[in-house]
Amino acid sequence: MRWAIEVYFKEAKQHLGLLKEQSNHYAAYIASIHLTAIRFCLLVIAKQTQGCKNTAQVRQNLCHNSANISFSAKLWQVFRAIITGALDVLKTILGDAVSLVLETIEIHIQCFFVQVLQLDLKTLRLEAL
Repeated sequence: MRWAIEVYFKEAKQHLGLLKEQSNHYAAYIASIHLTAIRFCLLVIAKQTQGCKNTAQVRQNLCHNSANISFSAKLWQVFRAIITGALDVLKTILGDAVSLVLETIEIHIQCFFVQVLQLDLKTLRLEAL
């Protein structure tokens, strides 16, 4: 039992943010401990629902997913710069419509990310059933 407790605290310190908040208040430390325990419980629940062998595997999957999201956002910034450059060349032809075209593309990309990441309310409600 002691080994499991030691592993829990090591994992909590390294990967779950145990006492990483910067505060001098006792209440903040208590809240940090509880938040870390909640994070761990969520990992255990995810482990059970996903059929993973251990919580470390679930944590790695979540970290990988968040890295993909971050990469996608950065990649969109590159594409946006390329599109903006192309629209600048077409500014003489399109005139003031350039900003409208860029706004329309931005809206469609935002909708795409919401659907892909399943952040829209409809999808979240369907998954809750």
